Amino acid sequence: MEYSLLILILVWRFVNCQSPPISVRIPQSMIPVPPGLDRSLRNEGLTFGNCKVVINDICPDPDVNFFLYTRIHPQVPQAIRVGGDPHVSNLTKSAFNPSNPVKIIIHGYNSDMYLSALVEIKDQYLKTNDYNVFAVDWSPLGESPCYLAALWNIKHVGICTSQLVSRIKELGVEDIHVIGFSLGAHIPAHLANALLPYKLPRITGLDPAGPGFITASKANKLDKSDANFVDIIHTNSFIQGLVEALGHVDFYLNGGIIQPGCWAERRFFACNHHRAPLYFAESINTQLGFWGWPCPSYFEYILGNCPPKDPQIIMGDHAKNSSSGVHLVITESVSPFAVGKYTGPAIEILRQSEMHRKTILRKYRTTIEEYLDDDSIEDVTYNRTELKKYFNERLADELMPLVTVI
Repeated sequence: MEYSLLILILVWRFVNCQSPPISVRIPQSMIPVPPGLDRSLRNEGLTFGNCKVVINDICPDPDVNFFLYTRIHPQVPQAIRVGGDPHVSNLTKSAFNPSNPVKIIIHGYNSDMYLSALVEIKDQYLKTNDYNVFAVDWSPLGESPCYLAALWNIKHVGICTSQLVSRIKELGVEDIHVIGFSLGAHIPAHLANALLPYKLPRITGLDPAGPGFITASKANKLDKSDANFVDIIHTNSFIQGLVEALGHVDFYLNGGIIQPGCWAERRFFACNHHRAPLYFAESINTQLGFWGWPCPSYFEYILGNCPPKDPQIIMGDHAKNSSSGVHLVITESVSPFAVGKYTGPAIEILRQSEMHRKTILRKYRTTIEEYLDDDSIEDVTYNRTELKKYFNERLADELMPLVTVI
């Protein structure tokens, strides 16, 4: 990212881009402190009001903390220290079991590890099997109203988290799955860069944040080169999430913009955005499953070229590593959200999704027709790629004032 971002922080530091997250935080006195960690020692950085920008990537950092949940400690986690002096690391002294799979959950902007939807993911995993579930808490570096500072800081968070993954690898664990929500979905990109030439087995991006990433390079945002398998769930595209297909497989839920049942919510935008982790949490243990049908691209969906059809593939925790392409999924408006495979006829949820699609198409029909009728553009693939870019940027510009949750 450009250093000019630092200047923009001065402009944005008074802008609050998120309503308060729903948290299930335990009492502060119950939160453990990693051994040997002096919280008075902060990484060198610049401050603008309450906004902090890290300028030295020194890890471990008291502002980037790791907590381990297991079936032995399902509610009050164990604080984990890695990096720095190896004698201070306490991972082998914790309930960590290298025989069990690892899940690493990363929150987003103006949030913390206790965001209720992320806690639900942890709970569903521990209900299912013996997992090592790590929560990464970088909340001091991602506080409101400091979105641009948070954008800058995610690289540092990724570098520090790479030390956790490296230590886990040293203990012989191969099954490592990183799950990031919103702005936290882009942290695995920096984590992956810091781990090269090693490649993570899997990254799941839950409605990866859009503001600040529409024109970002692949090195600075999540993409399919960051892991052996990258799966993405889109629930609030154009507004708080990217519409761009980022993974090996991208699932667009209920049209990918507005989720059923969210119109009645006071926190409308938060509801749409936060459905991504809620859908993923339910996918861990649902019997019905979230199933998606294929579509050449999200753009083709907007044009109405993607009616439900087979073959359908499973979305969420049980997504197959061989999955690829764009897929469309429908859900119920309230929990439980999963409806299983689409078997037709058109149900109310699909009808509402079609209404949203047609609204977008009507608004941008002229632009679409101009591109499709332009004889000077010979490469149809390039043509549609350019239109998608324009479409993305245009909508993002119009909807940015409405952003409330990242």
